[in-house]
Amino acid sequence: MKSKYRRLSAFLVIALLFSYLLPLTEVPQVSAAQAGATYMRLDRMKAATDPGNILVVFTTSSETQTETNISITLDSEYVSDTNFTSTAGNITTTETGIPGTSTGIGITGDVAASVTGNTIEFTLDATLAASTEYAFIITAGIDLNPAASTTIIHTVFTETAGDSVIDTIDVAVPVIADDQIAVTATVPPSFTFVFGGNSDSLGTLSSSSVSSGSGNSVTITTNAANGWYAWGLSANASLDSAVQSHSISTAGSIDASPSTLSSGTEGYVLDVDLTSDAASGGTVTIAAEYNGTDTSSGGTLSTSFQQLASANGTANGDVITLIPRAAISGQTPAASDYADTLTVVGAGIF
Repeated sequence: MKSKYRRLSAFLVIALLFSYLLPLTEVPQVSAAQAGATYMRLDRMKAATDPGNILVVFTTSSETQTETNISITLDSEYVSDTNFTSTAGNITTTETGIPGTSTGIGITGDVAASVTGNTIEFTLDATLAASTEYAFIITAGIDLNPAASTTIIHTVFTETAGDSVIDTIDVAVPVIADDQIAVTATVPPSFTFVFGGNSDSLGTLSSSSVSSGSGNSVTITTNAANGWYAWGLSANASLDSAVQSHSISTAGSIDASPSTLSSGTEGYVLDVDLTSDAASGGTVTIAAEYNGTDTSSGGTLSTSFQQLASANGTANGDVITLIPRAAISGQTPAASDYADTLTVVGAGIF
């Protein structure tokens, strides 16, 4: 009987000693910590659409550990070989284009190391610093968003070489019915034709010289793709005096060539000058009839519309200037009421 008690006592002593020593012989375990600010951004959130590039931004916790990999466990709504590939080598990454606030995380070979179920594992080039924002972009391998859902949650976590989780966090990455806004607009046709003035005086005419007006500009702006036209007509095709019942008639003929006035000989013409051919538009052309080459020349006036100028494309402020010119003889009757009215119009060629 005593022998029996001695054996029982020895067993109890050994059991107590083992329970005391056991905590001293266990391998320390790494406890998972909550990662910091983390998110995943898809290029496209639309359901049943290729998500494109997927930006992963992951902030380590304040704990200092030795990470060997970072992994993403996709939500169960992602089906292997439907929404993502099960072939690790086809899941590629880059650090080009990550936010400027982030540090490239360094993925070995820029490809996934393994795919197990819905968990994609990436091997790290180096251990990560604590409390640091890292980033990388998955460029291929997750190829199709599932059906629209607001309950999609992925888990991002880092591990040691022994697959102990270090930092972990869940992120919501919903898929929606549509992620694009169609923006439309209408640009109406436009054409502006603005005069710099509406009168021009030839002053006191002299038989010893050719007189010219100061000129009136016309500024044309239009989005007409084919350009614009400008036309002009004269009320009288002459400068008329009611007092003297006399007309200083227009010179020459309409023959695509300007006429030159001579001092001492009656004549009346219209010169059209190109003042500005605005950049980034069509090329302005002055009609040959009215393209005077000096201060004595211009085109023959008509009581019907004649083309004065044109352009072959849009205009952002083309400017033409209309200058009347006149000459008289020594016998031209004196009067202060010689006058004519020029009508100048334009149109955009849409």
